[in-house]
Amino acid sequence: MPVVETIASYSVPEAHVKMYTDNVRTVLAKRGGVLYPLVSRGSYRGEKVQLVNFIGPVTFIERDSPYGDTKLTEVEHTQRWISGREYDCAILVDRLDTLKMIFDPTSPYVERMREAAARRMDDIVMAKFFATAKAGKDGTTDVVFPVADVVPHGGTNLTVAKLRSLRKLIKKRHVDLRGVRPLIAVTAEQTDSLLGETAVGSIDYNSVKPLVDGEVSSFMGFNFLPFEDYDGNGIPTYQSSGTIRQCPAWVPDGMHFGEWDALTIIINNRPDKNNIKQIHATFTAGATRQEEGKVFQCECKES
Repeated sequence: MPVVETIASYSVPEAHVKMYTDNVRTVLAKRGGVLYPLVSRGSYRGEKVQLVNFIGPVTFIERDSPYGDTKLTEVEHTQRWISGREYDCAILVDRLDTLKMIFDPTSPYVERMREAAARRMDDIVMAKFFATAKAGKDGTTDVVFPVADVVPHGGTNLTVAKLRSLRKLIKKRHVDLRGVRPLIAVTAEQTDSLLGETAVGSIDYNSVKPLVDGEVSSFMGFNFLPFEDYDGNGIPTYQSSGTIRQCPAWVPDGMHFGEWDALTIIINNRPDKNNIKQIHATFTAGATRQEEGKVFQCECKES
């Protein structure tokens, strides 16, 4: 009698595992997350990496004598550090036909893995917007998020006046807005507040309305990114006579996302689960605020 093939006895060809991995990486590159594609990025090795050696602004000094000593400009050097952490996603597959077609680009397992990876990478970035950054020669100097870069809630949710204050603050930090448009992450609470403030049929209303449908929209010189809470993660909040949402606003080179190991996937048996097949994906990544004066916080009081 012919041997009946089972989940436990079937061995997924290495070529199919590679094709599945490539498919997930491809869709992740084409349709990544909301946040991490919109920050600076790099690839690294080692547990802790010195990210950038910043050179502060310099100035030209008028020469007051043809034979005088050269006047030097003091240059500020600043380092930022980033650490990578490992992330895993392990799922069990109990259908033989699914395993045999795992290499198919249209497999739902491709999309689900893409969603999970993109969501986690976004969470990594979100967690570092206002976190204490590491600086100094050996990465032991703490850099807390500056209070001066916060637009306080003032007892209101997101308003046009608050966006004007935010844009004014960004300009005061000498961010060159001629070549870059600031980004701001918001939830449905903020877009609803903004939409309720603008008159129906007005130019402002038509600019904000796409946000209600979860689309990226531009308004008052900002690109708005819908970012809702998921599985306990999202735009940070704190309690003060209500929920205060701390919406991040930034320009891309103000934040940094680093990868150590690209997404890798293996498919093997789980002896502790009656040898059912397991898809195990992993990657190593980290993020940090890269430069002060390029990341801002807009507080919004939610109802």
